Amino acid sequence: MRYRFLIMLLALAMSACSSDDSVIQPSPVPQFKAQISIEKLWTARVGDGVGEVYLSLKPALTERWAFAASHEGDVYKLDRATGKREWVVDLERKITGGVGAAYGMVAVGTANGEIVVLSEEDGSILWEKPLGGQVMSAPAFGSNRLVVQSIDGRLHGLDRTDGSVIWLFDTSIPILTLRGESSPVVMGGATLAGFANGKLVALDTESGFVAWERLIGEPKGRSELERLIDLDGRFWVSDKIVYAVTYQGGLAAIDIPSGRVLWTKPVSSYAGVSEFLSQLYVVDEDSVLYAKDSVSGTDIWQVDSLKGRGLGAPTAYDRYVLVGDFQGFLYWLSYRDGSFLARAKVGVKRYQYANEKAQSLRRVTDPADGLRAEPVVYDDIVYVQGNSGELAAYKVVEEK
Repeated sequence: MRYRFLIMLLALAMSACSSDDSVIQPSPVPQFKAQISIEKLWTARVGDGVGEVYLSLKPALTERWAFAASHEGDVYKLDRATGKREWVVDLERKITGGVGAAYGMVAVGTANGEIVVLSEEDGSILWEKPLGGQVMSAPAFGSNRLVVQSIDGRLHGLDRTDGSVIWLFDTSIPILTLRGESSPVVMGGATLAGFANGKLVALDTESGFVAWERLIGEPKGRSELERLIDLDGRFWVSDKIVYAVTYQGGLAAIDIPSGRVLWTKPVSSYAGVSEFLSQLYVVDEDSVLYAKDSVSGTDIWQVDSLKGRGLGAPTAYDRYVLVGDFQGFLYWLSYRDGSFLARAKVGVKRYQYANEKAQSLRRVTDPADGLRAEPVVYDDIVYVQGNSGELAAYKVVEEK
């Protein structure tokens, strides 16, 4: 069994308590006149969310249902249209990876290195499997396989019906890495997975045969910290191209069938990327948001006014780019120029006494609040799960 020292990028916490000029201070909340109207369709509670643990848990969506989980072990089935709870199951174990849902099944990963698969119908456990390493990413369903990535650098191809191991891919992981994992993606017969050594790997989903491996950027520097190159954030598949970015490495576009690198750009990110209508969106390590041409990687525009606000991975849809920050603000920006169109507040529920003598309440930023997981879009409805456990659904209802 491998043991690794993990670090968390807590730039926001550092910013709040450090006066060091080298630490990026969070920009103030941008002030702007809303250009579109946003309606909150519903909101639901998903336990206590991630609690005080650095995790990124987001919902899995199907045509009718939304499935979500809390770190404490609760898995929820909600009506995607109304937010009404259909069932909740307490697995009585810490959930660190998930959720995946397809083929009438719901899968989550645990802190003890187990994968647990539930029935979509009633939440009963269909099967569970110990994998040996903590699971911090969402499992991915294929037609016959369930692909699960564990933090020890292993990718497990399991039989979807009973959890038996069909194949296993193993890669070496550095001693020092970021805390987190990108989630594997199954597209047809191919599985793509990113690792803490900066590699993106393409495998045959059925057999586990490795088609190609590509290093996204090169480690630099003498210290282990300087040589961190994790592919930690979300990578994006569009048609036959995958876009991936690493921390202290680079941003690359790769042709999936051949593994040929189409272009690379010097970007450092632990959040991830998304692509829509030939534009690629990426948040760098300082929370600067970039729009790039997906064919060449050249810059189109950038937004600096959210610098230091701990942005998660962007999500693009229709004419909008979505991004959430450490205080729980979710922003809609224009895909044309990055201008601010609207914002909503998600997931901040905690209060504390600021002045006990006056008995006055003040809203404060809690490490368990804010948005870490990227928004998910289905049928132009935005679903976002806050760190505190609030799951909310939004829709653009009016252009002003």
